[in-house]
Amino acid sequence: MAMAAAIAAPAANANVVIYGKVHVSIDHVESESSDARWAVSSNSSRIGFKGTEDLGNGLSLIWKAETGYDFADGGAWSSSGRNAYIGLTGDWGTFLYGNHDTALKMSTAKLDIFSDTIADYDESIDFDDERWGQNIMYISPNMNGLTFAVNGAVHAGDGPEEDLFQSYSLAAMYSNNGLYLSAAYEFEDDSDSDDDETNWRLGAGYDMNNVHVGFVYEDTDQESDNSSDGYLWQLSGSYTFGNNVVKAMYGAEVLDDGDNDESGWAVGFDHMLSKRSKVYAVYVDTDNDIKNHDLSGDDQKGFSVGMIHKF
Repeated sequence: MAMAAAIAAPAANANVVIYGKVHVSIDHVESESSDARWAVSSNSSRIGFKGTEDLGNGLSLIWKAETGYDFADGGAWSSSGRNAYIGLTGDWGTFLYGNHDTALKMSTAKLDIFSDTIADYDESIDFDDERWGQNIMYISPNMNGLTFAVNGAVHAGDGPEEDLFQSYSLAAMYSNNGLYLSAAYEFEDDSDSDDDETNWRLGAGYDMNNVHVGFVYEDTDQESDNSSDGYLWQLSGSYTFGNNVVKAMYGAEVLDDGDNDESGWAVGFDHMLSKRSKVYAVYVDTDNDIKNHDLSGDDQKGFSVGMIHKF
């Protein structure tokens, strides 16, 4: 008993929390160029460990180690590049370094109401959310609803570099009385292909009683591939009644050259089994891609029934 207590004591003093999410769905997808197919998909399922240590004088050390887990095929500890970092936090804000979502991704994360499903806006509308390694980040404290975030990816390749950061991302987010507004800028330097990319993003959301509406707009510019220059937008909404949520979205990608403009829409229904568990159904129709499914061609359609449990 004494030995067991001695082993357990460091973990208890370190304030370690084990957490995660199990998200598995049964999907039916098809496109104009691909045969219809069924699949059981693990959608950003994860397990993580995080902790804090009180250093005194209002300062704490924080850390997180999170990895993906494929519940569909049983693949553990997948190289999914999820958030993993160490840092410090206090009244002045939070400083961390490691692997983390960019400030631009953070700025509209709460506005993607189909996140991690087959209708996730990263795929169905082609928004450009990323998580960077070699990352240094600062997040300000909440100042009457206003928060700032800035991060940069450090040059880590071979050869001398004049600048500390290869890529950087900035965001301002405001939340108060149901209103949410955000603005973000991101520059990504692709030193391998000289395909530098610049993104501006605006987000707005409003919650009133049981109704939520959201809007995201992004302007994108690629240095070497002008055919990808243009803008994207998505309008979404949901209504909650009892333990149920009905939701829908429509969005489009409009390119400057006028070719290959794409759009997508989705409808969904969630039923909360508890505060941590739910079942859902989603239907999506998009000219872009369906998340987690390698289909070819335009006019991709999919139906998904899934379960989510958070712990």
